[in-house]
Formats: sequence, C-alpha cells, structure tokens
Amino acid sequence: MAIVNQKKSVVLLICFFLLFFTKIHQVQAEIIKDLDYGFSLDIPEGFILEEQTPDGNSLLFSHPNIPVTFVVKISNEIIDEISQILQQSMNKLSAEYEIDKIIWSEQKCAISSFTMKLDQNYEGWAVSVPLKMPYSFLTLLCYAPQYLNGGAQQFIISTLNSLSLEYCNQKKSSGIFTEYAFPKEGQKQLCLEIAGKKINTYIDNVDISASQFIVDLEFAVLSLYANHKLWKEAWQRYYRMIYRDCLPRIEQVSIDIFNKLYPLAEKKDFENADIVFAQYILSWVQTFEYQREQTKNSSDFTPLPKVLCGEGNDCDSRSMLVSAILNLCGYDTIMLISREYSHAITATSIEAPGQKYHLKENNKDYIFGETTAKVTWGLIAQDQSDRTKWIPIIFEN
Repeated sequence: MAIVNQKKSVVLLICFFLLFFTKIHQVQAEIIKDLDYGFSLDIPEGFILEEQTPDGNSLLFSHPNIPVTFVVKISNEIIDEISQILQQSMNKLSAEYEIDKIIWSEQKCAISSFTMKLDQNYEGWAVSVPLKMPYSFLTLLCYAPQYLNGGAQQFIISTLNSLSLEYCNQKKSSGIFTEYAFPKEGQKQLCLEIAGKKINTYIDNVDISASQFIVDLEFAVLSLYANHKLWKEAWQRYYRMIYRDCLPRIEQVSIDIFNKLYPLAEKKDFENADIVFAQYILSWVQTFEYQREQTKNSSDFTPLPKVLCGEGNDCDSRSMLVSAILNLCGYDTIMLISREYSHAITATSIEAPGQKYHLKENNKDYIFGETTAKVTWGLIAQDQSDRTKWIPIIFEN
C-alpha cells in the first residue's frame, strides 16, 4: 500500500453500515470523544452527522463542501487478531483490499486501503483499533468517489489521522497514518544551549520528514477553508494537528531540558522557580535567527523538530515550541494567533505579574509570552494588546 507520494496513499469508504442507520436530525460535528471506550477524533470542520444507529455505536458523517463520507463504528467481538475486524468489513463491502498490521499507541492495530463499487467507483482507507473496554473495537472508514483521482486524499488522511486513543495516554503518539508511513529510524543527537547550559538530547531521524508531512497535509486541508465561515475553527485545528504530531517527537527533549534547567531555576529563585524556568525557555527562542520560507502554495510553518535542528522558525513555530515544552513539563500553556496582527504568541497559566489573556473556556488567566522580542513574560506590544483580536489554540496533552 502507498500513502501518497510521501509514502503510502489515501481515501476510503463504507456502505453496508448504511443499511442499519436510523435517520436523525442533521447536526454539525465537532470533536468526537467517547470516555467509556477511550477514544477521540478531531475531524475537519463542517462534517454533518447524517445518520446513526439507535445504540449510537455507528455514525455516518457527510461533508457539504467536499464529496467525502466518514463512518465511525464500534463493535464488540471475540477475535484472534484485529485484522479480522477489517477483513469482515471489507468482505461485506465486496471490496478489493490490502491489510497491514501495525503497532500504534502501543496497541495492535490494522489499516487497509481498498476500492469498491456502489453507485459508482470509490477508493479509500480504513483503520481498526482496540478500545478500552474488553473485546471492543473501533473501525473508521472514510470515502470519496474515484473520479476525484485522489483529490480528496489529504482531507481523508487528515480525518483518520485525527484519531487518538485516550486510554493510552501513558505514552503520547502521533497519528496512526503518520506512524504507519514514517516508522522510527533511530536517534538523531542534538546539543542545545539554553541559559548558558549545554543540553545533550535527541529526536528520531524520521521526525523532521514526518512532521513536515503533517504540516503539508494539514495546510492542504486548511486551504480549503480560506473563504469558509468556519475559517477560524479550521485554523485552530490546523495548529492542534501539528502540535499533536510534534509533541511525542520532542518529549525526550523537554525532559532533558527540564532536568537540566529546573534545578538552576530553583537555585536562582526557589519561590518563583516555575516562571524562572519558563523565562529560560522564552529567552532561548527569542535568540533564534528569523528564518521563514516565503510561499503561497505551501505552509511556511516550520515543524518543531526542524526548529530544534536550526532549520527555520517564526513566531508561530517559536510559540508552539515554547507551549509544547512547557506543557510537557507540566505547565498549562496555550498559543494565541491573530489574523489582524499576523502574529502568534504563547501564554502560560504560571502565576506571575504582567499582562494576561483570559480564556473563557476554563475561566483561567494566561500570561503573555512574546517570542520574537527580547522581553519577559507578561510584556506585549501596545499595538497588539486588543484581546479580542487573539484566537486561542488550546492543546490537550
């Protein structure tokens, strides 16, 4: 199987579930989360829930702007291996398919590309993963007409790749398609200098290419919303998807930074060690040399592994890097972006004096962190201080 040029390819489908769906009132889909079964989905904006079974275990989504259909099905079966779940689905569809077994989120999972014919020819992908409850499984299918010639491929990959297994949060993981297409290759050593200290750490050799794949993928999806009424939500999801992919890639880096610098912060100011440590990180990214590719046809966001290797950066990549490191170190940190200001900053809930952003979603205050000027936490340019012009990017860790 091949996911696009970048390693394998994508689009997918379902039909037999339609026979069991009960028509319901259409509602706009948001983030899908099931606490009982332990999974969540952060699908692109605008999907409409068209049908569902009475027990709620099978859902059918369509999209009004893109000819893509997305199906979510929970099943309870006793099987020898998870590939049997996909085999059953593919056989009921009378599809031609290939199935690969993969380890994702430390679980045995299955992924399949397939083609089939209903009212017309379709092509697509499916995934099956184990859920928190014993003998329970989640199967996702997403499809587009074959006549699109792969035109919906990136949208579909993004949809399926947004799956997270919440019950496996002991170890963070990138999306299932990313790990399928970009398996680990071995350590790439890094030496960072922060607050006058050299920090030896590492990422994986595949992290740069894998994270760039996600940036390009999600930018292609974001571009579809340029003139859409949900542009803001699409923008927020764009950064969430990049963050979700990069977080496990820099987890060891964050651990090594914390272990090296937090004792230094405690020694400097024990009572305020948290904000001192956060200032070390903020001051570090403020020294980065500005490097951003100017392009209209692809994203100019620099993935975090690239930033760590000195291969580019700007306000949004710097702000995400600070947010990710602080979140991984246990500090509630968000990112703020502004279309009016063409700027991005970070913001953390660490208690400290200075200007703050109030987040309505959790009724908490976050102190501003400017990453492009050499200032301390809590300082922001006066001509960028209108809180209504900042859009919060809330990260789940």
